Amino acid sequence: GMQSKYRQIPKLTSTLYTGLMSVYSREEPELFEKALESILMQTCRPTYFVLVKDGALGKELNEIIKNQRRRFQTFNIEFIEITNRENYGLGRSLNIGLKECPTELVARFDSDDINFAERMEKTISYYSSTPDLAVLGTQIYEFDNKRNDPPVIKSVPRSLNCIRNKARKRNPFNHMSVTFRKSVIESVGGYQNVSLFEDYYLWVRVIQNKYRVGNLNDVLVCAHVDKYFVYKRGGFSYFKKESFFQYLLLKLNFINKPQFLFNILTRGGSRLIPKRFLMLIYRKLRKCSYVNGG
Repeated sequence: GMQSKYRQIPKLTSTLYTGLMSVYSREEPELFEKALESILMQTCRPTYFVLVKDGALGKELNEIIKNQRRRFQTFNIEFIEITNRENYGLGRSLNIGLKECPTELVARFDSDDINFAERMEKTISYYSSTPDLAVLGTQIYEFDNKRNDPPVIKSVPRSLNCIRNKARKRNPFNHMSVTFRKSVIESVGGYQNVSLFEDYYLWVRVIQNKYRVGNLNDVLVCAHVDKYFVYKRGGFSYFKKESFFQYLLLKLNFINKPQFLFNILTRGGSRLIPKRFLMLIYRKLRKCSYVNGG
């Protein structure tokens, strides 16, 4: 029956969790402080907090860390600091941090996002009632602190099936909202060095290995808008990264050839190719992917 649908994993013996964050020199101090503050405001706080300093940080950020470290300790949260010799990037930093997480449940926190107070309480309660759950994300708001627009909801699918289908076209999780089982992430090889797509590539491998994943319906993080905005404007270098990532998905057999072409043209290519031409290819591809059951 239902059992065979998911890969079984040992029952959680404890709902204590570790917060995992990486920060680097270009983070805005004000956003960083708010992000840490929002972790302390959780109705269900972490027992440990692992902060990876990805390269040298500069005076202001270090000052915030020193002060917040004291605050975390007054809440009995053990603050574990790791300093990379140089800037390794997000994926590698998170792998380094993950090794130091003492608990099986690990919650990702981004250094410039604000977590709603009940994020972790709702997450932990869902883990408690859902055996075999490996990854759980939430819906998020996206805000732009420069422009003062109203926040927009960035929604992601909830059920395993919808997540799997969505994953063939785009990232089915909001990375900064995710809490996962450490053993599962390590079993699929952790974060890998796929520039800009470290987390997406990780979720694909988790899904491909038949682990059970989900997203809560609640909006539980207010995310600072598009950290990768800079890249997206750099047309060609972004296109290369996108194409390389799609190639990895094809190699994994996670997507088929029509989907591969479709993704490269609509996701990567849309920044380089005239719209009219895109529509033409798009229609041709639609026909061809129906034939192939894609």
